[in-house]
Amino acid sequence: MKVLIVANKYPYPARDGSSIALMSSIRSWVRSGSEVHLFALNPRKSQVEPDQMPEDLKGKVRTFTHALDTDVNPWGAVKNLLGTRPYHISRFLKEEIQNHLEQVCRQDDYQLIQWEGPFMGEYFEAVRDSVKTHYLRAHNVEHRIWLRVATNQSNPLTKRYLRLQARRLKRFEMNFCEKMDGILPISTVDAIFFKEHFPNKPRHVLLPGVEVATYPQWKESETTDSAVALASFDWAPNREGMEWFFNRVTPLLPKNVKIKIGGRDMPAHWKKQNNLSLIENVSDSKAFLSKGKFNFIPLLSGSGIRIKIVEAISMGIPLVATSIAAEGSGLLPGLHFLCADTPKEFADAMVLLANSQDIRLRLSREARTFALENYDLQKIAADLSNFYRSHHK
Repeated sequence: MKVLIVANKYPYPARDGSSIALMSSIRSWVRSGSEVHLFALNPRKSQVEPDQMPEDLKGKVRTFTHALDTDVNPWGAVKNLLGTRPYHISRFLKEEIQNHLEQVCRQDDYQLIQWEGPFMGEYFEAVRDSVKTHYLRAHNVEHRIWLRVATNQSNPLTKRYLRLQARRLKRFEMNFCEKMDGILPISTVDAIFFKEHFPNKPRHVLLPGVEVATYPQWKESETTDSAVALASFDWAPNREGMEWFFNRVTPLLPKNVKIKIGGRDMPAHWKKQNNLSLIENVSDSKAFLSKGKFNFIPLLSGSGIRIKIVEAISMGIPLVATSIAAEGSGLLPGLHFLCADTPKEFADAMVLLANSQDIRLRLSREARTFALENYDLQKIAADLSNFYRSHHK
């Protein structure tokens, strides 16, 4: 079978959660025995050398890339108010990209287009009849994220603007889903949403699988830092969660809990925080995360699955996270991680992990076992192949 994956960002090198999830999707189809082609934008802000792939995928994925400036900017955000499209979608729309995608679809015989999220959805009508089957690989229920972000805003103008964008995005996202022949949600929680709203659509939970056995296992004896977090702070929910952590949680932490945070696009005012280390350019995420006695994820808005959680449990790293951060992962509070939703709960959980080796080792053991049983790439690839063949014989 020949599959074309359409994405709004070229995923390699995989520097953030969405890229890691997309690479997992590519690997799942390749492992299922399919021929995989990738059509992806190459945004200016995260521009990479096009057409590169990791060693295990070289020669197995044909790529088509298109450079584009997709940066969020104030003028574009204000100008968008004059139209009806959500700004999340309109900034990816260019005539030359549509022409390129149409050409790619005409020159080959694809059995399936897999749309990675709704962001490239404006191009659907242009290629609708060129390919028989279209699936949405839903990384999140996108509009729910922005409704949550809007709710947490204190600035009334920002809150009103984000609510407008969330409503527009919901309308677009739901219409796009209606046009799909099947939906591949990234988590069981999101699958429930799609089942409620599109009960007759074929659905299959496509978890972000990884080769868990190849991940370096966290070792207590090799840790040097108390608490470590890693995220891409160009994504608003990550920024929002870390601001909450700085403002509400860190004042409650004792000085012996050392904090290290890594990730690009950190706001300048974060550098004024005391008792923490900030690393903007992290070259090896696994090595960075595994140096902590535990990881923490203070997310207040989101949907889908946080890929950093998948990576952490695959290495067996003890974890403190909010319930929204762990949503959809299948992890059980108290067994696989410590769940904390208020500032005091979060601070108490961090202090507990900083001071208790026994709890760290127990969480590490249970988390890695869970990852091996649920996030193994080979099993996920086999399940995906069986699902597709059962619905499209």
